[in-house]
Amino acid sequence: MVITHSRLRHEGGERMKVFIRLMSLLKPQLPLMLLGALLSVITVVANISLLAVSGWFITLMAIAGTTGITVNYFTPAAIIRFLAIVRTAGRYAERMLTHRATFNALAHLRHYFYQQLEPLLPYYRLDLRSGDLLARLQQDIDNLDNFYLRVLLPMVVALLSVPIVCYALALFSPTIAWLMLTALLIVALVLPLISYLSSKGLAEEKSRLESLLTEELVNGIGAIKTLLVYQVSISYQRSIISMTKQYYGVGYRLVKINASLSAMTFLLVHLSALACLYILLPQILTGQVDSKSLVAVILLVLVSFETVSSMPLALQLLPQSLASATRLFAIIDKEKPVDLGIAEQTAKHGDICFEALTFCYPEQKSASLTNINLSIKKGEKVALIGASGAGKSTLVNLLMGFWPTGIALSAEKSSVNPSVKNKHHKGRITLAERDLSLLDPDSLRQHIALMSQQGHLFDASIADNLRLAKPDATQQEIRNVCQLVNLDTFIDTLPNGLDTWLGSTGTGLSGGQAQRLQIAQLLLRPAKVLILDEPTKGLDRHNELSVMNNILAHVKQQQQSLLVVTHKPLMLEAMDKIVLMEQGEIVAQGSHQQLASNNPYYQKLLNYF
Repeated sequence: MVITHSRLRHEGGERMKVFIRLMSLLKPQLPLMLLGALLSVITVVANISLLAVSGWFITLMAIAGTTGITVNYFTPAAIIRFLAIVRTAGRYAERMLTHRATFNALAHLRHYFYQQLEPLLPYYRLDLRSGDLLARLQQDIDNLDNFYLRVLLPMVVALLSVPIVCYALALFSPTIAWLMLTALLIVALVLPLISYLSSKGLAEEKSRLESLLTEELVNGIGAIKTLLVYQVSISYQRSIISMTKQYYGVGYRLVKINASLSAMTFLLVHLSALACLYILLPQILTGQVDSKSLVAVILLVLVSFETVSSMPLALQLLPQSLASATRLFAIIDKEKPVDLGIAEQTAKHGDICFEALTFCYPEQKSASLTNINLSIKKGEKVALIGASGAGKSTLVNLLMGFWPTGIALSAEKSSVNPSVKNKHHKGRITLAERDLSLLDPDSLRQHIALMSQQGHLFDASIADNLRLAKPDATQQEIRNVCQLVNLDTFIDTLPNGLDTWLGSTGTGLSGGQAQRLQIAQLLLRPAKVLILDEPTKGLDRHNELSVMNNILAHVKQQQQSLLVVTHKPLMLEAMDKIVLMEQGEIVAQGSHQQLASNNPYYQKLLNYF
């Protein structure tokens, strides 16, 4: 029992932290949100007053018609018109402002989460697939549109409107005021608490299933050819159907809970009206209350529940909003480098040196790179070779500045916790004898260009994709790099040439053509160091030989340094130096001839690949 209470307190504390953090993110929209809430309160009060005054006025006119007495109907009619205008204009302005605040908040949240996510993706080994990322950045943020409109706003309206309504009733009858206060608190607190406790687990399950379903659909559609080839599309469809049934099953149970609470609210509203009628009838017989006031009070009682009628749904949606926010925060809360303001120097062309570098990713216990000593001289051509998991990609990512090393890493650790000393973080990387961490990231990435195996072609024209590397590239420069990768003839056969539109991920190009287009993109980049990860993968023998020779000639002409991750003997023979890696360590360095003659592991890799 103690453990259960402790766990519940812990969960409650975590949810409160998420709630407060989410509120802080909405702070830029606070003026609009408060104004929208104020207009909501004014609209609700105007609507309640309109119905009460209208009931009183109609009853008055009915009595005047039957008795023949003269009454002043100008003033009540003017009040009714005024309240109707306030209600209509207030409702329009309230909807406009609250939805504007919601849309602004969603845009701000998307921008914020993307900003937090962007620096993580290049180096972080996130246990996230594209479908999961899409679900979090789209579906979970969309779920947060309920947070203000259907969670916070009803709470604020109830908090401000209920005292106003009860005060108005207290002026007429303290007994009715206390009765209504009790009834309103039941709808505002008791029923929402029941809604929250009964819906909490279901709302979190719905959020989880929603994410899984989106992930499965995105990943499945992207791999539809593979599913068809291996004849597993039927089982995939069954999996989707099963997950969909679970999702809608949970949604149906939530709807049933909401419908039950709505029925209870409806019952309580009418029981309250009957109770007030029961209290007032004796007072009418004794003349303490007139019939006009009776109708006004009953109508006021009926419509006053508008102030709290949304509270059960608000507390039902709260767990789902917090679950979505928790999933989003789980991504961006991963450890990331801290900008310490020391990277100010401009990158210059020179030798690249890895000096006794040892590096470990935050989520790993063992080092990914151990005691790396490597020198890449200005204008030198170097190849990295090794089995999968040898540390080649980590070495390239560090050279691109995706994770701090050297001075920045030491400064970051000491600023966070001076007592922490990580044995898996040692050494440094230098460019032209300057610590890489002292170089401005933008300047570094202008100086070093990377073509990875997971390169992306955007849904744009061929020319637009190439101009990502050099926005001001001329038509002739684009044609020159296309010629270097043997794409010029193919492009000339297209009706729109370089303006031919490519589909998402390069649809319309073969695998080899897409690979060569990415190489052309890299060659167009005015960088002094080029890094290519398996550049000739998927190319036929003719194009492989031609493209590789053109790359080497281009590098020599531009006096660029070249770092290639490859296993192709054709490319290895042309390198000045070959670096052999195994399990995060450099086990050998030398020319192709040297390693091929005296290194058994190198010979084994060549034979394997």
